[in-house]
Amino acid sequence: MPRHLVTRAVDHGVRFLLAKQSADGLWRDFDTPAGEASYWPTGFVGTALHTAGVGDESLGPAAEALVASQNDDGGWGYNEDVPTDSDSTAWVLMFLTRIGGHEASCRRAVACLSRHQRAKDGGFATYASARPIRRFTGMRWMPFWGWCRPHAEITAAAGLALAGADMEPSAPSIDAALRFVCQQQHANGHWSSYWWTSPHYATAQAAEFVRICDRRDLADRAARWALCTQGDQGGWAVGGSCSAFATAMALGILANGATTGPPIDRAIECLVALQRADGRWPCGPIMRIPVPAQLYPEQDERWRPIRFSGGADVVDQHSLFTSAACVAALARTRN
Repeated sequence: MPRHLVTRAVDHGVRFLLAKQSADGLWRDFDTPAGEASYWPTGFVGTALHTAGVGDESLGPAAEALVASQNDDGGWGYNEDVPTDSDSTAWVLMFLTRIGGHEASCRRAVACLSRHQRAKDGGFATYASARPIRRFTGMRWMPFWGWCRPHAEITAAAGLALAGADMEPSAPSIDAALRFVCQQQHANGHWSSYWWTSPHYATAQAAEFVRICDRRDLADRAARWALCTQGDQGGWAVGGSCSAFATAMALGILANGATTGPPIDRAIECLVALQRADGRWPCGPIMRIPVPAQLYPEQDERWRPIRFSGGADVVDQHSLFTSAACVAALARTRN
């Protein structure tokens, strides 16, 4: 695809995302029983916009809002009300380290992340302790085994954030996280996800993490898996239909596996074709909220009678998370 068409799609997506920034500097998406997410998507969207070349002057208000809202433990949660979790903290840390100028907040975030790492296997859990999130949800009778257990996508994001922070004390943590992520890869090349409805997000984060840690063999294996699941139109399907989010994640997987040629070109063409007239990409039920006791949401049937209001699969109803993923994926291919 001609470079100028990719650039036009990226620029159009950037304008859409910037127009959807709230007056307080944050981006909000994913309406759940806990409310809309704010800190977590702001870290993700801000990182994507920086990848697309948006300057610090445009992203400064988001960074200032995040620094001002940092929790006492050094981390950030899903939004203003939910306790700190390692994934939100990792994405905010990734964003702040790219912007620069917030070293004190970044040091506190690194320390916070380290408390979510399990010494036994090196993996990072979403919640370091069940007590704060149990109090928030009011589920005093429910075990929180799943939410307090390490997962591949959480560990990979934390590893990427620590590597980006480039703080020497974090090096052993990165090595331990790498060992955990390596052990979690399936034989066919993908990584399973806990918080997402398909394996594409987890595999994309893990593939990038192992690549920057010089385990290109694992990144190449992930790329081969993505190639085997690419659709005839160049995209990746979830639930039988082409998904912009899965396609953006898969494009990143291919790039981390050093894939070139027609598969990349077809994925780019598909992603550009999916963009809407206002610059957004179509959203879908991409995020999963497992019951806290579930260790393996796709297999564990015991807790399925328990329902969250609105269902366990959540759409990014404003298309901000999906659009940010697409902008970042296309920007990386352009760069």
